[in-house]
Amino acid sequence: MSSRKIVNSAWFMAHGNSLCASCHLLYTDFMKRYLLSHIPLALGYATVVLVIHLGWSSIWDSAFWILGVVFGVLILFADRIVYTYSYPATQISQQFSWYIKQKKYLTALNLLDVLRLEQERLTFRSSLFMAIWVPLSFFALTSTTGLFGKGVVMGLMLHILADAWRLQKREPRRLHIRLFWLIKREIRDEERLVFMWIMSAIFVVFSFWVG
Repeated sequence: MSSRKIVNSAWFMAHGNSLCASCHLLYTDFMKRYLLSHIPLALGYATVVLVIHLGWSSIWDSAFWILGVVFGVLILFADRIVYTYSYPATQISQQFSWYIKQKKYLTALNLLDVLRLEQERLTFRSSLFMAIWVPLSFFALTSTTGLFGKGVVMGLMLHILADAWRLQKREPRRLHIRLFWLIKREIRDEERLVFMWIMSAIFVVFSFWVG
C-alpha cells in the first residue's frame, strides 16, 4: 500500500466520525435544497406541457408524464457520482468512497451536494453530452409511445438548462468550464451564449412535440 493511501486511510479513521456528524446535520438542508428546488421546477414544466399541449384526457398518461419529468430532473445528480469514479484521486471522491464503504449512503450523497462547486468536469452537463442529447431525444420522442420515457428525456435536459442559465447569470466562467472542458479549442463567450440559446430553442420545440 502506498504512503499516500496510508495517510488518507489514517485521516479518514481519525476524522470520519466528525465528518459524518457534520454531514448528518446538513442532510436536512440537502433535502430542502435539492428536492424542494428541483421538484417544483419539474412539476411546473410538466404541468405547462400538459395544459398547453397534451391535455388531461388520460389521468394515467398525465401521471406517467409528470413522474417521468420528475425522475429525469432528479437523476441528473448521478453525474456527480460518476465524477467520483472518474477522478478517484480527488479528496471529495475519497471521502465519498469512505462513506460508501461505511454504508452511509445518504451521507455520501449529501457530501456531493455540499461540495458541488468543487465538481466542474461533469460529463452529463457538458456541451458534448447536450449535443448528443438532441438525436437521442428525437429518437425517444418519435419512436416510443410511453410518456414516462419521454418525460425522463425532457426532464434531464430541463435540469441541465436550468442550471446552465443560473450559472450564466451568477458564475459565467464556471459555466464555461463545465460546458467546454471536453472541447480542445478555445470557445468565446459569445459562442457559449449562442450554443445555450440554440439548445434552449431545441428544448422548447421538443417540449411541444411530446405526444
